[in-house]
Amino acid sequence: MNLSLGVTTSISTGMVKWLTDRLDRLGVYGVWVGEDIGKLQDIFTLTGIMLLETDRVIVGIGITSPLIRNPTTIARAAATLMEISPRFRLGLGVGGIQDLALMGLKVEKPTKFMEENINLLRAIWKSRGGVTDLRLGIADYRPAYHVDGEIPIYLGARGPRMLRLGADLADGIILSGPKKYIEDTVRTVSGRLAKRRVRLTFVLWLPTIMVQSKGDLELAKKTVAIVAADTPDTVLEQAGIQKGMVEEIRGRLATSGVEAAAEHVPEALIEQLCISGSADEICERFIEYSRFGVDEVVFGPPYGRNPREAVEKVAEAWRVASEVWNQHKF
Repeated sequence: MNLSLGVTTSISTGMVKWLTDRLDRLGVYGVWVGEDIGKLQDIFTLTGIMLLETDRVIVGIGITSPLIRNPTTIARAAATLMEISPRFRLGLGVGGIQDLALMGLKVEKPTKFMEENINLLRAIWKSRGGVTDLRLGIADYRPAYHVDGEIPIYLGARGPRMLRLGADLADGIILSGPKKYIEDTVRTVSGRLAKRRVRLTFVLWLPTIMVQSKGDLELAKKTVAIVAADTPDTVLEQAGIQKGMVEEIRGRLATSGVEAAAEHVPEALIEQLCISGSADEICERFIEYSRFGVDEVVFGPPYGRNPREAVEKVAEAWRVASEVWNQHKF
């Protein structure tokens, strides 16, 4: 199992500089850049910086949405990042429920929409002529570039149809959600893959917080309030989480903000929707997921009240924990 770091486009430029100075020697496998829609940092620019300022780590976008960008823009940006370094991988998804609602965006058939966009992107990258997909508004598009090799596509997926699409078309699936849901999902998708003799990478990205004080626990509650509000009801039901409890959090978040919503987050929900504890405890939780078939886990954000300290401590704890795990595995 591999450990990667997660950042989002809410990150400060100071933290970007701090991370890029250390990523190659922290011992992590990679870094994923998530998109907080509407925030200052541009996801393609930030990913480009990560690629340019590192030599070893794998750098991925996880995720950006074709709902908010023309697919030709995504295709060109991804081709540029792949030219910077073959360490790049592209994560795509529809986007978060709350973010899209705020923008007034909705897609009637999200799985079909993502299937069309993945196929279109691959057609553009390999095209030596015109590319047309009238459903997506693309007519005889003739890119002035060609991508040698394959750009790995990872699909952010939670619903059963999107997961099947990931198994059929993607190189990897980015998962999030309660532990039981993750276990059931990896088992189901792996069964589908076994029939086709295909292998893909399961990436787990949950909010992760190193807890050292009561203040860290309050940060965890705020984070879980946002995550719970964005979790589909089907996922909550599969994990046995009471919908009424989450509806209360959603209502408070919508009317009174995250502080008020956090007051209604029980510790049991924190246990379900995020990973928290000491650096050693976080790594132990990560390794538990490897037993389900997860290949890569992502640490953070929000990391903790002192993100830099949390990153260094978890990276060090992971070196020790993974060595012990590998010895017992073999």
